[in-house]
Amino acid sequence: MSESFWISIAYGVQDEAKKLGVKVVTANAGGDDKANQQISQIQDLMQRGVKGMIVGATNADAIKSVVDQAAAQNIPVVGASSVPKGKLVSQVFTDNPTMGQMQAECLGKAMNGKGEVGVLGGPPAQTWADARAKGFTDTLKSKFPGIKVVTTSRLADNRNAALTTVEGWLQRFPAMTGIYSATDDIGSGAVDAIQAAHKAGQVNVSSSNFSPAAEQLLKSGAFTCVSVQEIVEQGRQAVTQAVNAIRKKPVEATVVTPVISLTKSNFAGVDFGPIRAPEGYKP
Repeated sequence: MSESFWISIAYGVQDEAKKLGVKVVTANAGGDDKANQQISQIQDLMQRGVKGMIVGATNADAIKSVVDQAAAQNIPVVGASSVPKGKLVSQVFTDNPTMGQMQAECLGKAMNGKGEVGVLGGPPAQTWADARAKGFTDTLKSKFPGIKVVTTSRLADNRNAALTTVEGWLQRFPAMTGIYSATDDIGSGAVDAIQAAHKAGQVNVSSSNFSPAAEQLLKSGAFTCVSVQEIVEQGRQAVTQAVNAIRKKPVEATVVTPVISLTKSNFAGVDFGPIRAPEGYKP
């Protein structure tokens, strides 16, 4: 809940739950590396007798068994954004391959179809990160064969980790003029490294998600573009499917929310209601 992404998910969940007349209990595992913490939290919620669960997985494989335990107790489980493995009544996520495709098209044009690019692929063991990165690399191969991926890293969704990684890249690959980043926090770290190396304006950075930091980086030109998902809407849809399952109403097994490519030039015309929590909101 320290990340703007999950704050926006929480807003969508809590606001929709209020409309549907259900109470939300929130558990914060604390990061992608906290699978054991999340397992304990899910077990605790089972003991407390919750009627349904919405789970954004720390690690999709690691928490599968506990998700199945909840399902075995007739607690419907909905996967939200970072979808866990296991028996789910519904999974709600964004069109991750298209998010990667949008970034490839943006960088490809900014780099005039040629040059070297690095890929900050996001956390390992996250299916959304896999799909997003594949959408990016597949699009580069098909539409921009003159652009070469010279290095790839899978690292935690962490600004400092990305900064350290890109500092090394800029020394090893001085001709690099593009960087794909899986999330805005990772992209922010890339920008930090580029600015520290006095290469601002020489290396294009694309990113995904839309935190306040990403907004500022886009407006300043440090981000070339951002592929944006409807984060609040994912929270709303997750609640809707969970409540429908509890109330024995029809449930959509898969809900895929749309994405847009955001640039400095089209920013003013975008409705951010489905995308991010209102300013100042705290879960």
